[in-house]
Amino acid sequence: MNMEEKNKPTKKSERSAKSVKVAIFCITAIVIFYFGTNFLKGVDSFSKRDYYYSVYENSGGLYVGAIVYLQGYQIGKVTKVKLVNSSPVQILTEYVINEKIDIPKDSRFDVTSRDMLGGTIVRLSLGTETQMAKSGDTLACGIIPPMTEGLESMKGQLSNILSSIDTVAVSLKNALSTDKLAKTMVNIESVTSSLDHILAKNETNFGKIVTQIAQFSETLNEVSPDLKRIVANFDQIADTLAKANLAEVIVNVNNTLVQIEETVRKINTGDGDVAKLLNEDELYIKLGNSLLSLDELLIDIKKNPKKYINVTVFGKKEKNNNN
Repeated sequence: MNMEEKNKPTKKSERSAKSVKVAIFCITAIVIFYFGTNFLKGVDSFSKRDYYYSVYENSGGLYVGAIVYLQGYQIGKVTKVKLVNSSPVQILTEYVINEKIDIPKDSRFDVTSRDMLGGTIVRLSLGTETQMAKSGDTLACGIIPPMTEGLESMKGQLSNILSSIDTVAVSLKNALSTDKLAKTMVNIESVTSSLDHILAKNETNFGKIVTQIAQFSETLNEVSPDLKRIVANFDQIADTLAKANLAEVIVNVNNTLVQIEETVRKINTGDGDVAKLLNEDELYIKLGNSLLSLDELLIDIKKNPKKYINVTVFGKKEKNNNN
């Protein structure tokens, strides 16, 4: 047997080498498949992972791969959604948490919408208990209604509003059409031209008006102290009138008017001497005759004073006594 025959591999060794290669290939494929699946699920295969569970009566469209958020920060994903009972309906959900977080036992996972465009996520709301949950515990859960749920009852109103907006848009489009807009611009230009013509034609008058306004402003500024004093005097008069007992004065005037009205009524009805003097001709005639007689008496006294007045001269009496 030569050296070449000794170094030539046997069939048995060849089969063993092929088996080892196949085994290595299968193990590599399994590892790649495992890590690839976790990668597609968003699970970090090299970090610490905690699993928590919830049981929903209604999952709200939750699906495997939905992201779990804590205050807007991604902390894990949904790894399993499974119907475990149909009467009553129970849907088991598994969450994997990649972050090291202390989760109180009264915490809850809430299914909600990402935004108005849709998309389901899970929000972890931390509780207040001092006892912390452990990996594998089942926590409370719930569903937060989407933001668009309240819009369902408003579809009719929103449809009417959109129709109105569409009508307004069409009207605005017609109003701003080329022909109408051109006519409007022509009218505006015509008005502007007319204003320019008026201003140019009355430029002198406008200048005088502005000058007079300026003079009036200066005059008003000069007499401002006097106006202030006048206003102050008016204020004092108003205060005096306010302090005066106007009510008592008005009552007194009213009483006086009532008395005057009563006097006039008596005169008109014939009560009293004044009424008789004004209303009865006989008393007027007698009074006139009396005044006439008195006038004649005074005239006669003036003409013949000795007839009515006896004057004694004291000097004459003394002269008689000496005799």
